[in-house]
Amino acid sequence: MNLTDPIVLGNIVSFIACSISAASGYVKSKNKTLIMQTIQQALSMTACIILHSPSGAVLNALSVPRNLLACKDKLNFPAKLILSVLSGGFGLFFAISVCIESGHFVLAGFLPIIPTILYTIWLDTQDAVKFKLLVIQMITFWTIHDMLIKSYTSSFFNLFQILFSVLAIIRIRKEQKEQKTQA
Repeated sequence: MNLTDPIVLGNIVSFIACSISAASGYVKSKNKTLIMQTIQQALSMTACIILHSPSGAVLNALSVPRNLLACKDKLNFPAKLILSVLSGGFGLFFAISVCIESGHFVLAGFLPIIPTILYTIWLDTQDAVKFKLLVIQMITFWTIHDMLIKSYTSSFFNLFQILFSVLAIIRIRKEQKEQKTQA
């Protein structure tokens, strides 16, 4: 195994990032989930750079301040608007740049743009189930992106994050039912 091979190195970085990401899917606390995702996104940005996905790298980079603002309850409308415009603008710029450079359409660069913007807009939802559903939709698009850029460890772990998020939804709904029957 050649550790200098970009695919190997990118997958090693992705493995570390996604170990954190998968665990965040099982956490019930929104702030803890966001903190874990922030660490994961910083590492995923690095993996995207190594695996030649500049739009993935910039979207992960813009997700770090978004999550930090959300943790501090400062992700207000102007911040969401700015981050959404930056995500869409830079995401499209880099996705189109890769298409021009390669001479053909490269789907991977476009896939994470819309779910990243939607995640930014709806991140402040107070409903835990809706938040987990939001995570599931975003991770689904990133999973396809990761397969296309050969970040196999990310794809594999993203499936676990989706599974853990589904399990968290089941657990949350069960707890909600128990609280209603006790009331």
